[in-house]
Amino acid sequence: MEEVHALIKKEIDTIYSDVRTLQESIHREPELSNEEYKTREKVKVFLAGTKLEIKECVTCTGLICDLKIGEGLPTIAFRGDMDALSIDERADLPYKSTVKNAMHACGHDFHTATLAGLAKALSSISDRLKVNVRFIFQPAEENNPEGGAKRMIDEGALKDCSAIFGLHVWPELETGEVGLKAGPLFAASDRISIKITGKSAHAAKPEAGTDAIVIAGYLIVALQTTISRMISPFDEAVVTIGHMEGGVRHNILAEKAELQGTVRNTSSLVREKLKTQIKNIVEGTAKMFGGDGELDYSDGFPVLENNRELFEFVSKELTDLSSLEINGVGLNKSSMVAEDFSFYANEIPGFFMLLGCSAPGTTKDDVYPLHNSLFKADQNCIRTGLAAFIQVALNAGNMTI
Repeated sequence: MEEVHALIKKEIDTIYSDVRTLQESIHREPELSNEEYKTREKVKVFLAGTKLEIKECVTCTGLICDLKIGEGLPTIAFRGDMDALSIDERADLPYKSTVKNAMHACGHDFHTATLAGLAKALSSISDRLKVNVRFIFQPAEENNPEGGAKRMIDEGALKDCSAIFGLHVWPELETGEVGLKAGPLFAASDRISIKITGKSAHAAKPEAGTDAIVIAGYLIVALQTTISRMISPFDEAVVTIGHMEGGVRHNILAEKAELQGTVRNTSSLVREKLKTQIKNIVEGTAKMFGGDGELDYSDGFPVLENNRELFEFVSKELTDLSSLEINGVGLNKSSMVAEDFSFYANEIPGFFMLLGCSAPGTTKDDVYPLHNSLFKADQNCIRTGLAAFIQVALNAGNMTI
């Protein structure tokens, strides 16, 4: 065991500086969903000279890289996402984004760099592997409800794979901690768009019209009863309206109004129930006031379910890494965020872990959440991610699924 840990540490020490340089380069030049051309090229340059077979995807900006160890051996996959968000960065970093309205506020620069570092490390110690390994560099994770995983699957990313692993930086955990949970980890994330039609009239004579904005206001409140009165308190779900618009002038009753929001839950049964209940509330509330309500419900990412056998396997492997100051942390509840890694985990056994990225000792006020313009991650979390993934790959031949 000590020899393996020494090997892992040596490999990480050898490549860490280059991996961090790659992460900084990707961070400086963030690219939005389906535009990750420079990022893909940077990964290809980084992996040049390794034993990997590198294939550019045809239908998207993804990469599929294979480290082939032997015929007849199982193949496992690791996935990292590459796209950034439409946010102007305010974090004070020496490698701050140089692109207006684009920022790696969700840490995908860390995911991509860590995956590239893993590929290079495993290529150099391939004689220690008992499985073939695939590295999936995926675009467009932020592009919900479509995402990028489904196109990677269509490109053959999971062909012959028996299991897939992924991670996400997580500011609620400290660097060195890795969050682990079996079963539902992240929620299904659907999008709703509601169109309300009333009848315009002079604001001084509301009885002559039907106010679409009033209907919208009642709807916003009524939709919360889907959670408080129609779903069990023991189930996890949320309905949020994040956008509203309507009306044309201060003294005219609005004829049209529109609401947009998200519906999240961790159960397929709850998901289907909410679809029906939301439709009934939209149509019924509008009708009650003499208007019409139309719901457009778009399925997004499904629930991300972590395979229980892989949870047991990864938990054991991370326990064995305690000598490298890596601590597996059991998570008691799911998060309502969503991840299109769920599409992979719906096809084959998958396990997704949360990578602590807040420097030890950082005060709570200095920890900013994902998707915040001030978000920043401790670069040392790259070491943790590399160690966890290398350990998993070295012992993947012992997995039972």
